[in-house]
Amino acid sequence: MGRTDVNLYWPRPGELSAYRGHSILVTDSHGRVAAGLEGFYLHRTRFISRLVLKVEGSEPKFVSANPVTAHSLISYHLAPSPAGAAAGPSPDKPDNGGGEIAEKGIEVQINRFVGGGLRQDVHVTNHGMAETSVTLAWEVAADFADHTEAQSGKRQQDAPVNDEWAARADGCDLTFRYRHPELDLATTLRFSGDGATDWAYANRGGSVVSCKLALRPQNTRTVGIDIAPVFRGETFAPIHGLDGVPTGDPVAARVTEEWTAACAHLSTGNSTVQTAWDRAAADLGSLHLLEGEGVERFTLAAGIPNYIGLFGRDSLMAAWQSALLNRDTLRGTLRVVGQWNAEQRDDRYDAEPGKIIHQRQMGPLATLGMSPFLHYYGDYSAPGLFLLGIATDFAHSGDKDFLLAMRDKALATLEWMDRDGDRDGDGFYEYQTRAGDSGIKNQGWKDSGQAILHEDGSMVPDPIAVCEVQGLYYAAKRAMGLAFASAGEQARADDLLAQAVALKERFNERFWMSDEQFLALALGPDKRQVKSIASNAGSALAYGIVDEGKATAIAERLMMPDMFSGWGVRTLSSRHPAFNPLAYHLGTVWPFANALTGYGFKRYGFDGLLHRLAKGLFDASELFHLGRLPEVFGGHTRDRRHPHPGIYPGACSPQAWSASAAIFLVHAMLGITPLAPARTLIVDPSLPEWLPEVTLEGVRVGEARVDLRFRREPSGVTRHEVLALSGDLTVRGPEAAD
Repeated sequence: MGRTDVNLYWPRPGELSAYRGHSILVTDSHGRVAAGLEGFYLHRTRFISRLVLKVEGSEPKFVSANPVTAHSLISYHLAPSPAGAAAGPSPDKPDNGGGEIAEKGIEVQINRFVGGGLRQDVHVTNHGMAETSVTLAWEVAADFADHTEAQSGKRQQDAPVNDEWAARADGCDLTFRYRHPELDLATTLRFSGDGATDWAYANRGGSVVSCKLALRPQNTRTVGIDIAPVFRGETFAPIHGLDGVPTGDPVAARVTEEWTAACAHLSTGNSTVQTAWDRAAADLGSLHLLEGEGVERFTLAAGIPNYIGLFGRDSLMAAWQSALLNRDTLRGTLRVVGQWNAEQRDDRYDAEPGKIIHQRQMGPLATLGMSPFLHYYGDYSAPGLFLLGIATDFAHSGDKDFLLAMRDKALATLEWMDRDGDRDGDGFYEYQTRAGDSGIKNQGWKDSGQAILHEDGSMVPDPIAVCEVQGLYYAAKRAMGLAFASAGEQARADDLLAQAVALKERFNERFWMSDEQFLALALGPDKRQVKSIASNAGSALAYGIVDEGKATAIAERLMMPDMFSGWGVRTLSSRHPAFNPLAYHLGTVWPFANALTGYGFKRYGFDGLLHRLAKGLFDASELFHLGRLPEVFGGHTRDRRHPHPGIYPGACSPQAWSASAAIFLVHAMLGITPLAPARTLIVDPSLPEWLPEVTLEGVRVGEARVDLRFRREPSGVTRHEVLALSGDLTVRGPEAAD
């Protein structure tokens, strides 16, 4: 699988980041925390809003700042030697009193390690030729802003911050306490100096901690800063000490190693695909939220830096798409998400019994009820993905006990679908927020305010039944029906399968636009078709709700020039009056949705279109740092004028479901279907000319493991070969390969 220990965050302009679990450090390009979104956060709460180092009263000259791993950053800086310090024992050498020796006499290296809290090592080296004394001073602040407030620059909650300073023999402690009556928040900074003296503290319009270091020539001394947030009364100490060495039980490292050991490994001669797979695996391994016990710790944060936390839809989609890589991510996500299934109706949070959580935030705004996101349910994708995930887990694991353990929650969600999900009883699933202005208007995966527009560009009012939600609920009912049948509940299975068939019939009658030979984007509140040409139809193909006779026209339309940019399928046709290649859902390219579309092409037998789409996405991955597909990129046409599609402003990278997209594309091309209850793995591979051979090692189906090689022959037929097999498993391929 390649290296998974280097998980670099590709900075947005002027920004660097390091993250682990629910903690994230965001700095400017120089490694400073000084303004804007910059800061150290835990649970979307900013515990450090300023951390700027000065040497002899001035900021040192910036040299470089870089991510090292997902959870660590390094930066280098230079400062002049204090007056006279560069003069050495050879006065006949004129450079000793000036020049580069004096100008770059003091090197400052700052290493930062995120985990629990934040550890910062400041290594100061005297490259001058005489002993010197250097004064270091840190400007420090903690404003306890919510991440949303830091993004917007507008405070919605505020309170005084008290500072407490205490000197120690080897350093000092500084604590900031937030005096909000409803928020128990504080930040403690513990400074420890290697030979540092004259520790002092001043607060004249801002907090400043200072010390002095005596340095011999070519001597290095280190000041360590341990930053521990106090969140809801609980102290989160840094899990790293000097040079990043774990100071306690290295839970995060152990979790990552355990997860990596259980992953399937891919090898191929195509370096682009290899890099994209390896990067995806590394990113997914770095995004674990690390909460709970066992596989629950593998639940994924949605994306960096904006979406650290539990996002039901994103986490479920990424776990489902990456199940071939490691099915434990899906199992853990189902357990965590299942803990938050709504049990009663609460319009403030768009909650209804059986509904699946959309997101859980614990920052100040959510805690104070100033946003609905403390536990918000305003999403229609998560319920279907939850059910599809349960059935997929059963298909991969064959674990009937887990299926039965999730049975009541699954039934509650199925009941929600037809009780509350279908608001008017017409057999379709339409969303409309009950949370007023604080709720999310559009609750399909395209959840921005202007995501669902009529063909003339006018807004579609709620309630709205978007086409891919109908497809997802069809797939969920069908998959759960098959799972229940395998578990021995035949009557329930028959009922669910019949419901799925009826939904498919209704869907193809009402959503099919005969004049466009395409699916309507949605049905509006008047049940009239929203006739905009959009990418949602690709997801409907993936979920299998489209009649065979309509699939060809839909698939070919998705790959026409107004929809397919050359790198991927756009969210909205370039012929639409509202098209914008850099607007969130109005013409951009989303890797996860494209992977879904590719899976849909495979489902209906359009291998050539899948190859073309996959080639575009993998080619795009080469254009982005480290071969990483970002959350969303530009929908510009791939031509001489646009050799790069651009990236959406503020796009997260890494993003969980963009990482899973690379895995899912390979999954689709290999046509892999695990049937663990039957101790069977079905493969239906079709590799393109640009990817003639793929080897997968460590694919888990039930208790078995299998290594497989796939080769494309000159005739175009792809054959499979079982290289190794442990456990009871039958691998079945198409007749041509038997």
